[in-house]
Amino acid sequence: MDNKEIVKKAVKYIEKYGNNKTTMEEVAKNAGFSIDYFNRMFRNHTGFNVMEYIRFRRLNKAAGMLRKNLAMDILSIALECGWESHEGFTRAFKEQYGRTPSEFRETMKDKPFIWADYELNATAVGEFRRVLPQFYEVNADEVIDWLLDKDTSRFGYTAVSIEINGSKILADSDFRETGCFVAVDNFCEEPYLYLVMKDTTDLREYVEKLMHFSPGNLRCIFHTNVAREAVETVFEGITYKSIREIPETMYFGEPFILPKKSEKYTVRLLEEKDTDAVQQFISRHPDPIHRKSGGFGLLNMLKVPLEHRFLDQPFGIFDDGTLIAYSRDGLQSTHGFQLNNCISTPNLPGVPDEAIRYLYMTAANAAMDKGYILFEDSQFGEYAKTHGNFTAYDLGFEQVNTVFDIGF
Repeated sequence: MDNKEIVKKAVKYIEKYGNNKTTMEEVAKNAGFSIDYFNRMFRNHTGFNVMEYIRFRRLNKAAGMLRKNLAMDILSIALECGWESHEGFTRAFKEQYGRTPSEFRETMKDKPFIWADYELNATAVGEFRRVLPQFYEVNADEVIDWLLDKDTSRFGYTAVSIEINGSKILADSDFRETGCFVAVDNFCEEPYLYLVMKDTTDLREYVEKLMHFSPGNLRCIFHTNVAREAVETVFEGITYKSIREIPETMYFGEPFILPKKSEKYTVRLLEEKDTDAVQQFISRHPDPIHRKSGGFGLLNMLKVPLEHRFLDQPFGIFDDGTLIAYSRDGLQSTHGFQLNNCISTPNLPGVPDEAIRYLYMTAANAAMDKGYILFEDSQFGEYAKTHGNFTAYDLGFEQVNTVFDIGF
């Protein structure tokens, strides 16, 4: 039995017994491994350690009970889901859902409200109701839970994106059965829509309706693997600029074994003392946007002491004291699930591929050391050719999904 099957078996065990006082020791013993080894294996495949996943499932169950069992008091729900006190349960619930159990219940007890009633102007309200009259705003936390419960590999990045982008979620009352919803990102000047569906069966119907909102982009995400030809067929006769097929990959292995330390290169975390080196790097970088933005905020970030940094810890690789490339990570999390959203490696022209690869692997190990599962959808194609000339597949990443980004 390979590691994936072992983890799946453990997840089923947690689903069956995890709402009580299941311990990591019990799960590891059931899987037949030592605690430390199994915990690392479990995180590498799910983005959670064992106890984080058990807690996620307990709180997920509690959220459902708060909505469905309005007459049941909160302490009884806490006890049913494995907590021994109202206070401990409230702290854990608020950490995952951003609200206390009572606040969550109060918010969710009312009937669904139409997103357009308060989010759009009067003209758009009428258009929205006409185009998608059955769609209501669904609580984002509920959708994130559904995605993580369904498949952390396939949907983990989508779940994190909803959290990070503050997306509005639109769906009808059957979204748990159909798995179909639209996520609308708030930060874009033009609407950027994520459409999640089981397959392409009803894709054209939804696309024709969503086109009324003139999206800048529409990202199609499916529950199963879908061929590009099937998507292109759906879009025949619809005016669009491009269809990008984007592989989403994750790394489920052990930390990378780095080459022996090179006498030529030095790799270390960048800090304030490296400001001059970073400024020189930026001045020599060929991208004008990179120069104008101060290395996309890198100069400002260096002012933060290392001990106060967690979500952004860039490594630099130096050649005889000169910074030739650096890494930026993307540590993101939602509801206990932790994902490193790609590692970028801006570099000066002519830097040897092996130097960038060494830098990437160092940054990747640091992310894994913090318990984040590695995710990549950019270390491919043209980007890879100019950033080390290696792909995520070359490092052992596995494809977990393919999404289609439609530009209009």
